[in-house]
Amino acid sequence: MSPPLPRPSASGAPAAERGSLGAWLAFGPPAAVVGLRWVLQWLSERSPPRPAWRIEPFVGAQDPWAWVGTLGWACAALLALALGLRVLRRRWGARMAWRAAAVLWLAACLAAAAGLLAREWNLRTLVPEPQLLQAQVLGSRFVPPSLRGTGGTLVVLALADEATPRQILIEDAAARGGAPGGRLSLRWARGRLGGRYVLGWQRE
Repeated sequence: MSPPLPRPSASGAPAAERGSLGAWLAFGPPAAVVGLRWVLQWLSERSPPRPAWRIEPFVGAQDPWAWVGTLGWACAALLALALGLRVLRRRWGARMAWRAAAVLWLAACLAAAAGLLAREWNLRTLVPEPQLLQAQVLGSRFVPPSLRGTGGTLVVLALADEATPRQILIEDAAARGGAPGGRLSLRWARGRLGGRYVLGWQRE
């Protein structure tokens, strides 16, 4: 008579299920965000929006130590998150702490996806302004491609309605906004969610 087969452990299945669920939560939401970004890029290549370049503060005029404050706030947020999860674990157990961490992780991934969708919608629903914006060229330089962007030509401008210099990054290495000191009349638009964008310019 053959010996009876061993029964599966009652705790083995739940442990395996928890492991698979943890792996899905760890890699599934970021993969969905990356997939959404790929889909938006594919749609943009098939139906590109009108050429528009966002007007941003000039990096050279910003405080070089501003990143210290940002880093401090990020470290404080991480420390508060770690302390909050520790309190949850001590009061209601590790399961509640893991659930809270999973909810925060999903919320962060959803926020990233919402940011991608909002940026694409903002670019495709620009509201052109009838009046031209006067600007003076302060300089321009080539920006090589990198992991953060495709590069292009960085044009620094002094806008008539702004006290500090501004910049636009044109994704074309051969583009030129004019010689330093030259004046431009910018055709521009506002984003429905914020921001100002240059649609084109005329040299004076």
